[in-house]
Amino acid sequence: MRYLLVDRIDSIEPGAKALGWKNAAMSEDVFEWHFPGRPIVPGTILLEAFAQLAGWLEAVSSGFERWVLLDRVESAKVFGFAVPGDRIELRIEQVPHADPNRRAYRAESLVGGERRSLAEFEAVVVPLDTLDSKERTKAAYEALLGAPPPPASRKGRA
Repeated sequence: MRYLLVDRIDSIEPGAKALGWKNAAMSEDVFEWHFPGRPIVPGTILLEAFAQLAGWLEAVSSGFERWVLLDRVESAKVFGFAVPGDRIELRIEQVPHADPNRRAYRAESLVGGERRSLAEFEAVVVPLDTLDSKERTKAAYEALLGAPPPPASRKGRA
């Protein structure tokens, strides 16, 4: 199963920063056990959402040639919880890294303008085509921006 944790991308400044958001829906299976009677968004889910947004930043910055995979968390701090029904704003900023095959990021999540978490993490750069097709990734990106889907093909339809 593939978990897509970024629901919308508001802006990307190639090579610099990205702004997106995730909706925490009660229908997400993670809330069944985290925690019964008082569901909260796990910090690891926020880290993965940050990593996915970093992937989109790298894809756009490279003309959809590269992606990044989280492999090191330098720090992670939680200041409050996100719960079902919250719209979680995700902000990431790329910071300089000495190795051209790696990226470093600072990330922040907010709910209603209030900070919920901060994280600093690193990722390894990989060719996008080792993970998915360039065309499918571009189409997914357009959908995350809110672009209308392309017209459906009429082939094979009655």
